Amino acid sequence: MEILGIDAATKKTGYSVLNSTTGELVEYGLIKTNSEDVRERMKEIYFELTKIIKQHKDIKVVVVEDVPISSHNNLKTGKELSTLQGVILGVCFEQCLPWVVYAPSGWRSRMNLYDGTRAGMKRAVQKELAVDKVNELYNLNFNYYIRDTKTKQSDDDVAEAILIARAYFLEKKED
Repeated sequence: MEILGIDAATKKTGYSVLNSTTGELVEYGLIKTNSEDVRERMKEIYFELTKIIKQHKDIKVVVVEDVPISSHNNLKTGKELSTLQGVILGVCFEQCLPWVVYAPSGWRSRMNLYDGTRAGMKRAVQKELAVDKVNELYNLNFNYYIRDTKTKQSDDDVAEAILIARAYFLEKKED
């Protein structure tokens, strides 16, 4: 059995597949969209997620990061991410898969990514900590580039997708 973790965004959506018994990382990747039209990008994500789910017949649950509407400075982005979350849940309906929606603070807390400082609450710090944690847990060589993300591949989206699935794995292991 497997867990599909998703860190959703309309341009780059990170995903991971974990073994639900061992927590072993089975697969991970990034769905990059090409269109300028946000609706077309959502359609691309829809088709790619459907393909991933069909390739992994043992997925038992989809775990996706919630959209914290109140903390978005840009209402348009918040609405687009909420719509994308609906698209992802639609894929779950179609594929007869249950889903779990994790608040960012919930999965970050379970993964011990808060250091208790105000600086530790900053987005860039949280993303770098996520990359470092995944490198530590799974012996990967992910990179995080706070700047220049257009020319350098930053792995924070995939790292967060892995940790979202890992947080669910740890929660279920405790039950």
